[in-house]
Amino acid sequence: MGFVTYISLLRKYRCFLYTMVLLLMAYSLYAQEKYGVEFASKGIDPEYRTGVNFFPEKPLTVTHNFSLAFDLSLMPDAGSYFGYVFRLTDEKGQHIDLVFNMRTSSFDLIGGNAYSGISIKTTPRTFFHNWHNIRLDINDKQRTFILSMNGKQISKASITFPAGHEWRLSFGANRYDEAKILDLPPMRLRDVKIYIDDELTHHWPLDEDSGAIARDLIDGATATIENPIWLAYTCRNWQQSADFVTLGNASVAFDGEQGIVYIGGRDSMYYYNCAKNILGADRLEEAQGLPAGNMTVFGGKQLYNFLPDLKKVSTYDGEHHAWDLNADKDSVTRFWHANKYYAPFDSAIYVIGGYGYYHFTNQVQRYSTTSHTWDNLDIEGDSFTPRYMSALGTTPDGDSAFIIGGYGSVSGDQLLNPHNLYDLLLFDAKARTFKKIYQLPVPEKPFVFGSSMVVDTKSQSYYALTFGNDRMQSSLQLIKGSLLRPEYTKLAGEIPFRYFDIRSGVELFYYAKGQKLIAVVRYTPENHVTQIRIYSIPFPPALLTTSPAPSHPFRIWLWVIAGVCLAAFLLVRSKYFFQASQPSEAPYTINVSAPVISDTRPSMTVAISRQETGQILPAHSSRPSILLLGQFTILDKEGTNISKLFSPLVKELFLLLLLHSLPDKKGITSEKINETLWPGRAAKDAKNNRSVNIVKLKAILDRVGYYTLEKEEGKWVLHFDNEYVDIDLQQYFGMSDYKSDSDIRQLINITGRGGLLSETEYSWLDKFKSDLAAEVTLLFINYLNQWAAGSSAERIIAITNCILNFDPLSEEAVMFKCRALVTLRQHAAARAIYNNFVREYKDIYGEMFRKEYQELLVD
Repeated sequence: MGFVTYISLLRKYRCFLYTMVLLLMAYSLYAQEKYGVEFASKGIDPEYRTGVNFFPEKPLTVTHNFSLAFDLSLMPDAGSYFGYVFRLTDEKGQHIDLVFNMRTSSFDLIGGNAYSGISIKTTPRTFFHNWHNIRLDINDKQRTFILSMNGKQISKASITFPAGHEWRLSFGANRYDEAKILDLPPMRLRDVKIYIDDELTHHWPLDEDSGAIARDLIDGATATIENPIWLAYTCRNWQQSADFVTLGNASVAFDGEQGIVYIGGRDSMYYYNCAKNILGADRLEEAQGLPAGNMTVFGGKQLYNFLPDLKKVSTYDGEHHAWDLNADKDSVTRFWHANKYYAPFDSAIYVIGGYGYYHFTNQVQRYSTTSHTWDNLDIEGDSFTPRYMSALGTTPDGDSAFIIGGYGSVSGDQLLNPHNLYDLLLFDAKARTFKKIYQLPVPEKPFVFGSSMVVDTKSQSYYALTFGNDRMQSSLQLIKGSLLRPEYTKLAGEIPFRYFDIRSGVELFYYAKGQKLIAVVRYTPENHVTQIRIYSIPFPPALLTTSPAPSHPFRIWLWVIAGVCLAAFLLVRSKYFFQASQPSEAPYTINVSAPVISDTRPSMTVAISRQETGQILPAHSSRPSILLLGQFTILDKEGTNISKLFSPLVKELFLLLLLHSLPDKKGITSEKINETLWPGRAAKDAKNNRSVNIVKLKAILDRVGYYTLEKEEGKWVLHFDNEYVDIDLQQYFGMSDYKSDSDIRQLINITGRGGLLSETEYSWLDKFKSDLAAEVTLLFINYLNQWAAGSSAERIIAITNCILNFDPLSEEAVMFKCRALVTLRQHAAARAIYNNFVREYKDIYGEMFRKEYQELLVD
């Protein structure tokens, strides 16, 4: 079948194929509605703001009427929402824009250089957490605009300029027009559709989770995205927002109204702003005694810190950065991992359960913030097993609290059958009763809970973090469970978590205004400092995996029908294509033309055995990998290439940290980073930029895992665990003397991809490149001088290719390579290598290479 016939068939069945795609998507989107792209906008440097170009190669040709439709939402707590949502540009340079106008609080449609008179009057809040469908219809014959929202026509206006027929479309930042657009609202976008004469011709769901390209479901057209934030990724993966160490046994509290996480240290009060993603700190007027197991609670616009054993509660003065009472820092608690909360209905703090001195407790303690008195409450109702490491979440006024799971024993004695608990109970603070709601099925692998959970009484559900307490190298898994039935679902990816019993802990908070879940992980080693890590994820998060949807006859038959139809189409299609012969497996070849040296003729190849060359290109691996030789490549824990997630600035920051941390390097100072990446900036600005970009970098490196980024002796050091993460440069440094045959084979494997970061250029990188090139070249040349006579031609070619990766003008490498090719009777290839080398030599050095071809072939 000819190519024209093939194209004709595709066009004929395009509608059929698109229908099949939609049918198949319907099921997956049922299970997962979190998709789209979020736009980096206000507060982000202009070069890192998000822009989408839907017709990057050639414009959309329109001869009659066409429509643009899309789903839009806005990010909460952004301050300013001014900016361009989209821009349509015709071949005459005329624009149609949709802009949010802060002055009038409306989306204004602009045609040409004038307001069209069409506006969507709304507050930004209407678009918080909700998707709204917006459609623009352009009628060329009637010369009118029609703007609609959610299927309802907003207004109609005349087109006042002679519109063209070749259109380009961009959303957000537009760097393609002469008048570049960098003002855009903090928005989210999905399901962009184009209709021509009411026929759907393009549909970009924007459901990707990585990369900088989005696919059109109908004809495969690509849209390009700069600096994308994919919701399919961010709603499945926790982003690390902060990682720091503070003195003392720090404790954590949360102000849900303001979105502030407080971390009380011995000499400082840290506060993390969830809306702005900023970490700040105030130094205390006087160091605070923080005994192990102390607790901090926020309530009634006040921070309280206490150790239940001491029956003393200290309040924090935010204006003077001081606590009004100081506790004995050497006190020991009997209430490790107890649950605690502030109840607005009676202005009291409740402390439930805990562990200490080999004993679990089911004690309920109450502290009145008005009378400043403590009480041990007598609780009635169902039995509450003594425990710790359970999760607690409350109703808004705190009169009721749900408690789930934990670890304890019926008697409270740690020696008498301690076990994991999976019951859900309701604590009624007014009636002072416990009521058991249900018992979860015992899981295959035991788990306990972070100390706080988020309760949604409207949906009768809860969100909690679980982790295995039977191993030190554990992980945090978010679950969503029912308050009515013993069932739960895993959400999002895991957070690495090292379980140290009473020395580690985790809290889960919900910031309603920003629609975020916040996880705070703390670890206090024996040297009385606390490491704090803060993570966030959009709410509600996505499913951990695309689980099967609940059984439903319609959905089952939907799959059956879609499958049968698709199979029938493929069967018909195979009638035309099955006769085509299958190509035989291509021989394994190595290009014999020297790297970098160009030649207008086709490159020549010579067959080389895999045994001789080793693995020149890396095989697909599910292990995380960092490849610095050749093209910059990063593979995450799933084996997915995430290199494109690195913006230019974050990539350079990463390479600065890593290359200064590898063997014989002891890290890099903050001053050196600032001087390299932000020369001339004020120290404060550079520090802020560094902090923001380190947070971005950590969010990416979390996908790789098994790393630490810490300050050691005043220098930043980035380490990866080489048992779990493969770094080609680390493997090179880890090898010994390169004298054995296996050493040389491994060296070929490592250096066969290319020179150090061959497609990356920084002035500071030149020394790293030249040092490594000199070392690798010397190793290989010494080997060839000693062993070339007894080596196969294939081995010599493989080695010289590696040398030329690092030094394209290595005379010795060209000499050995030409001789090896002649041995294989590849005379034309050898001559081509020599001629290319001579031309490049003259271009670089300005003089002719002095050895003739025949001289090069003889000793």
